Amino acid sequence: MNKQFFIGLLVGIIAPFIGFSIYVLFYLELDLFETINIIIRNNKLSHVISLSVLVNLLIFFMKIYTSREKAAKGILAATIIYGIVIMLLKIYN
Repeated sequence: MNKQFFIGLLVGIIAPFIGFSIYVLFYLELDLFETINIIIRNNKLSHVISLSVLVNLLIFFMKIYTSREKAAKGILAATIIYGIVIMLLKIYN
């Protein structure tokens, strides 16, 4: 495995959380942790994660466009990991 792959994997794991945090803090102007607790109580965590992962789509295409295929593979791997987590949340909730 390559260093660029791991950087892409790390970016792909962190970017959805950062995107969600920016949305909640600046657009909705709500408390982040209170919002997360409400989402968990309403069993909507899988829905929110699914929408948050869309940020990875933008980053993935940016990496492909700039010919950084190994980093794009890392972002794709992170998206697959999120997909597995979403599937498990839907099965066990």
